[in-house]
Amino acid sequence: MSLLTKVKKQFKRSIIQSVSIETLLKDDLSKYNVVLPETIATEEAPKMVFASEATSLQGVSHSTPLAYTIVLEDVFYCPLYSVILTKDKKIICESFNITKPVEDFKLDCLFTSKVEDISGYSVIWHQTTNNYYHTLIDNLPRFYLTSLHDIIQDNHNHVKLIHSRKIFDMESFYLSQFLLPNIQICQVPDSTYINQPLLFRLEKLILSKFLNHNFSGFIPNSYRNQIFTRFLPQRPRIKNKRIFISRRQAYNQRHIINEAEVIQTLAIYGFEVYTLEKMSINEQIELFYDADAVIATHGAGLTNILFCEHVKVLELFPYPFIIPYFYYLAKSMGHRYQYLCGNGEYDATQGWNSNFVVDILQLQNILESFMAPKIGEHTL
Repeated sequence: MSLLTKVKKQFKRSIIQSVSIETLLKDDLSKYNVVLPETIATEEAPKMVFASEATSLQGVSHSTPLAYTIVLEDVFYCPLYSVILTKDKKIICESFNITKPVEDFKLDCLFTSKVEDISGYSVIWHQTTNNYYHTLIDNLPRFYLTSLHDIIQDNHNHVKLIHSRKIFDMESFYLSQFLLPNIQICQVPDSTYINQPLLFRLEKLILSKFLNHNFSGFIPNSYRNQIFTRFLPQRPRIKNKRIFISRRQAYNQRHIINEAEVIQTLAIYGFEVYTLEKMSINEQIELFYDADAVIATHGAGLTNILFCEHVKVLELFPYPFIIPYFYYLAKSMGHRYQYLCGNGEYDATQGWNSNFVVDILQLQNILESFMAPKIGEHTL
């Protein structure tokens, strides 16, 4: 790293400040719809090798954060990063749920003099990352908690749902279940589409904390049930599907180089290959609703284990460590979770999206023990 780069980073760190919601609250009476923490046992977690960014989560148990909704007045919305700023331009930490170094923010986007006003009540839909996982695990539960606020429940109050990026069909599918008639979807431009960075001053923002931690897919059980049971098929589960999710259509990211050999091995255990990019949301839900076991490379498609019941989940990683989003999601839902890490011989220049080779012998050893049913467990 050059001296100039170091100086620039230090300068940004001195300028860009953040603040927690807790410091903005005058008293507990400002908190609405309080969601108390829930805890699950994770005895094996301390023995697992987590990505360095996620090691703070490791412990023999894991809890969701205290979550609640507040109303903030006269704050700023930065559409480029989907973050909320206080009146003195400090970033409100709880407005996003990913790891983003301070030096990655552009100063002119946070401190621009070009500001437009949005009157009345607003809520925020997006955050910086909005793939399938973050939509279902971060954005939707937070929006659902926000939508329970008395202000939104009162149809006489008009509320703007603010977003700066296109709302994809997948997002609309899930979001539509929770949109009330008085909520108006309002897209605002970010600096990608205009010549000058732009901020929006929000008169009144209804903001909820995220119901989970970054790197954890564990949503409080009561809220998970309230949200996702709405999308389940209204029929008994068959539980006759053993699913292998292929990423062959995933833009050359985290492809299994020897996938043909992996598929041949999995076929012995009754697994069939599915490419989720070719399936509708309803088709995916129907598929996972009947799952007995799921195997996949780390990726957003594993979010569909939300629709499973007590299944076996084997997650494949290109790297010699795990990123624990789906470990915590699986544990919180009572799924049996196992993982297989790469041996470190992956393309580090590709980062977390490296293509990789699965060790077939290790895979066979895991399958022999992992796919063997426990006493009383359903068998194919």
